[in-house]
Amino acid sequence: MLRSNLSKLWTYAWSLALSDIGAHETGGLIRAHMHTGRLTARRVAIIVARARLVAGLFAVLTPLWIVNDVLALAPSVWHVLVPMRLLTAVAFAAALVLIRGMHTLRDAYKALALLYAIPAIFFVASYSWVLGLESGAINGFLAGYAYLPMVMLSALALFPLTALEGACFAGLMLLMHSATIATNWPNPDWPAFIASFWVLALIASVALFAGLSQLAFLIVNLHEGIHDNLTRCYSRRFGEELLDLQYALAERADSRLALALLALDEFQTVNDRFGYHYGDTMLRNATELLHDAPRSGDLLVRWTGDQFLLVLPNASLAESEVALRRLLSKGLGVRPDRVPLTASIGLAERQRDATDDWWRLVDLANARMQQARAAGGNQAIASG
Repeated sequence: MLRSNLSKLWTYAWSLALSDIGAHETGGLIRAHMHTGRLTARRVAIIVARARLVAGLFAVLTPLWIVNDVLALAPSVWHVLVPMRLLTAVAFAAALVLIRGMHTLRDAYKALALLYAIPAIFFVASYSWVLGLESGAINGFLAGYAYLPMVMLSALALFPLTALEGACFAGLMLLMHSATIATNWPNPDWPAFIASFWVLALIASVALFAGLSQLAFLIVNLHEGIHDNLTRCYSRRFGEELLDLQYALAERADSRLALALLALDEFQTVNDRFGYHYGDTMLRNATELLHDAPRSGDLLVRWTGDQFLLVLPNASLAESEVALRRLLSKGLGVRPDRVPLTASIGLAERQRDATDDWWRLVDLANARMQQARAAGGNQAIASG
């Protein structure tokens, strides 16, 4: 019961922050295992690119801080810190090169771990060394270097991370900060530590929310890029990618690939007489019936306004024609004036029509659909 209520609360909270995200998608904000391959690939590309950007910036900016070290700290202090800072800059430059060839989610995790391990090691090492110096040197050091964990935690906002991923990397920086207590043992300054830890936790929370917001927008954008908003069919853009893949697979295996281009009859007349609201309702109702018609593995794409492309892998033209004629006999719903809604369908098949690309196959299906429409509609034509 508690888990169910927390899940509902999580979904409700994100529906307020981003109204377009669905209840079934909010789980992907917590863990990455619910992500599609397309979403994972996009996330990896963004994380790796931005990790390289941060590594490159720190490789350039880290040595520039040497000027501040020389001006603010005693020579006995900056003589040691400068080589450490130069070594850190080299490490960032090396990370910039190493991160370049990463393409998997595990690689993205490695890129982030490397990006955050470098400043963490530098901070702990430099902090531990400065503690052995006089108090004036320590104060000068803390005046600038205490902001490093804040900067790195803020940088988490650049990456579209899940809640668990963000918590892990934020935890690394908070653990690094907590390690400073051990260096002051047995007389730590607890008030100062608690105050700074609280500020870091607040920064981490804001950064994690920013990362989650990026991930949520990415989920919504990818979903909208794949699916048509009105009918929930595959979109034209994604449909072309699917066609490209299906045609290549059919060519490689020398197998059948049939296409059916379906256009609703007199659909524009409905929009003109009854309004676009009724037209949209008809499209949704017709799409529900079209979704039930294909076999498992068939793909339905909204090709244009009132046209749908049905992709039928490993289907002969005769089999496709029988199935679509059966669909026409059942009907696609009714218009607002109670007239049955019908469709004109053109079919084409890769082997029978001897096409050399999928665009030619679509053109043949379109020409036959136009023939069916010119012949009065409510029929499927597979030749001519």
